Amino acid sequence: MATPYRRDQLIKRGQIVALHEAGHSIRSIARRLGVSPTTVTKWINRNEETGDLTDLDAAIKRAVEDDPFTNAVRIREELQLKASAETVRRCLNGSGLHHRVPAVKERLTDQHRAARLAFARRYVEKDLDIWSRRLHA
Repeated sequence: MATPYRRDQLIKRGQIVALHEAGHSIRSIARRLGVSPTTVTKWINRNEETGDLTDLDAAIKRAVEDDPFTNAVRIREELQLKASAETVRRCLNGSGLHHRVPAVKERLTDQHRAARLAFARRYVEKDLDIWSRRLHA
């Protein structure tokens, strides 16, 4: 659900596009809506390139929330961004989302499982103090 701020921003972006399509200049749109000409140009270009007026930052964050094990290259491809993977990484880092490579762990074999079970059976009846004595030895 969009917050009132985001809804207002989407409405303003839609107004920018509508005024541009109606033939208004970038400067006149900027004055009329109280935004900078750079902002007007950004949203006109974004609309022409992607047809999407939502924040890329929000879309990128949503992609990570949907799949926490994704990466910047995959996000860029899925969202069909013209931005580089490094730009996607900067956006994520700026949002406090940092990519971490999961630790590679060796898969347990039947031999590992058997050794663990034997260890557990050997110590199941032992006094719990045995562990503190072993740690301080």
